[in-house]
Amino acid sequence: MLKRFLYLDESELTDYVSALEGGLRGPRELKSVRGGKRDAGIDVKAAKGGIEKSEQSEETLSFTDTAHARFERFLELAAANPEGSGWIEVLDASRDLQEAGFGAMISVECDLYIPDIIKALAMQGGLADTLDQIETFLPYAAVFDLDISGLPSKEEREAIKGVSRLFGGKLVVVGELDDTDWLLAGQLDASNVRDPEIEGRVIVVGKITKKWGPRQWKPLLALPGSSLLPRHQRRMLERKPPEAGQEDQYLEGPAVMIDILAIYR
Repeated sequence: MLKRFLYLDESELTDYVSALEGGLRGPRELKSVRGGKRDAGIDVKAAKGGIEKSEQSEETLSFTDTAHARFERFLELAAANPEGSGWIEVLDASRDLQEAGFGAMISVECDLYIPDIIKALAMQGGLADTLDQIETFLPYAAVFDLDISGLPSKEEREAIKGVSRLFGGKLVVVGELDDTDWLLAGQLDASNVRDPEIEGRVIVVGKITKKWGPRQWKPLLALPGSSLLPRHQRRMLERKPPEAGQEDQYLEGPAVMIDILAIYR
């Protein structure tokens, strides 16, 4: 099928294809030469003869190894060598993800979403942007006689924006799979996002980096393999189970964390 990429890590893709093909493809040219003959008639007095002439035309086509072409080759090569690539096309999620080990490369269809806490702390479109807008408007609050007593203090606003800056353009997405309790999660680099409307029904391709079982909880801000927070802060969060009312800030197992290569429809 023709793929519309919502997310694609081209650097990682190049590394995978290079490993499977044993090198990198460069630009190439295809030359096509067409040849033919024709008769040129002459008339010298009463004598008429023919002169045979040769004609040739040359056509050159240049090909560039695009990311889309590399991804198609990657899928073919990975599926053709599942032992070497660790390739698993997840069809029965409960069975396939249970059996999949560390380093397995999976392709899975799921409903993808960005958790609310991640949206709130994202650098673009999150609380930090909202707070910046509020601070821009604050000098005019008295003019319009607005009650601003319920707004966060300056210290609280700076703390929220500081956490947002720690994200550094990173996002975490969660995928819900059909007919199973298994979930998947992965971190995105904003520079590789091709379409901001990334939520919804998609196919995700990535490499498993961590698994955890039922009744185990991992905080969304400190998922294994994620770099949204410094290591010591992640360690602190991982030791705490969710408090009542904070369950939506955690991801309950069974679940897998993956390095996401591509998301597409």
